[in-house]
Amino acid sequence: MKASVELRDKREARLRQQLKDTPMRPLPLFQLTGWNHFVDEEVDPPTRAGSSPGPDRRKDEQSIAYHRHLRMVPIDAMSHMQEMVVDAVHRNSGRRDGLMDHVIDGPAGTGKSCLLRAAGRAAQRDFEAGTGGRRPNTIPVVHITTPADPEQKVNWVWEIASYLGLQPEPKSIAEVLEMRRHQDLTLPVNYVLETAQTRLMLIDDINRASPPQLADVLPYFDYLRDKLGISLVFCGTGASHLLHQARVLAGDLTRVSEENRVRLEQAGRREAPASPSPRALLPVTWLHPLPLDTEDQKTFREVLAGFEADLSLYQLEEHALSKHAVELHRHTGGYFKALAYVISTAAVIAIRSGSENITLKEIDAATAQLGS
Repeated sequence: MKASVELRDKREARLRQQLKDTPMRPLPLFQLTGWNHFVDEEVDPPTRAGSSPGPDRRKDEQSIAYHRHLRMVPIDAMSHMQEMVVDAVHRNSGRRDGLMDHVIDGPAGTGKSCLLRAAGRAAQRDFEAGTGGRRPNTIPVVHITTPADPEQKVNWVWEIASYLGLQPEPKSIAEVLEMRRHQDLTLPVNYVLETAQTRLMLIDDINRASPPQLADVLPYFDYLRDKLGISLVFCGTGASHLLHQARVLAGDLTRVSEENRVRLEQAGRREAPASPSPRALLPVTWLHPLPLDTEDQKTFREVLAGFEADLSLYQLEEHALSKHAVELHRHTGGYFKALAYVISTAAVIAIRSGSENITLKEIDAATAQLGS
């Protein structure tokens, strides 16, 4: 046990150093120390000294790093979806049975993972506010990604174990290459999830798994939901379709329905009303590219205004982004990921060039890097 604690402490120390060096690096978000850092993180714009940039401004790594990682802009539509997910978790927490999974679906690049994490952060902050702050030995939210090899259930359990700090550190490349030989950590993972009062599990990139692979692991997720009361949120492009197909395979619902119809016919009884499909019972939050058309001129411009408010440039003109809404939408198609990339890249170009403003020149230079 002592050795295990020492390994965990060593790992957390390394993660804290990673978070200090590269605070927005994805990996730590899938481990407890990094996730808690994300939950607690308050990103403030760098302070501008005076009314004009100093001689070292073009090499100001703090300002450049800030603009490389602009936050997810809160807009009415996104905030509504986030509240829906958090409300679903609270509704599940008040039930002894009948808990529902939730799915975030939509095309790639629309901000699904951002919404997943934003909802998880809001849920954890809500949980901790209700208990008077973060309590020791509690892990209200677990955030994992689909394993690189999602074929076996043990690999999914290892993702959870890694987040919880139960996964032993490999001592050599040979151990990394022999991951399949590691023991099944299902029992210790279940014990920690239960005793740590975990209430929400976020499962990202579900599109990396096929329906048969999901079908093999769904009974385990059902156990976490129905026995431990953990709400599950699945996220990925096509996630709703994948989970529907996996549910059909996991429960062989088509075969059971047909056998039930034949049995009723043989007994001379009318066929019972058809049960709703798993898809009909699966709450889905859909994300789409941000529109900019005659029907909706508001949403895309709201997002641009949110980015403008976050920019920390000395010479930024009023409505610098909004006045180029049509151009930005043409380059990005309204996809949130591409839009955030173009704006953050244009801001870094503005700092390094000394213009301290975002015009079509900076936007064109940024979109050239995007390849559009």
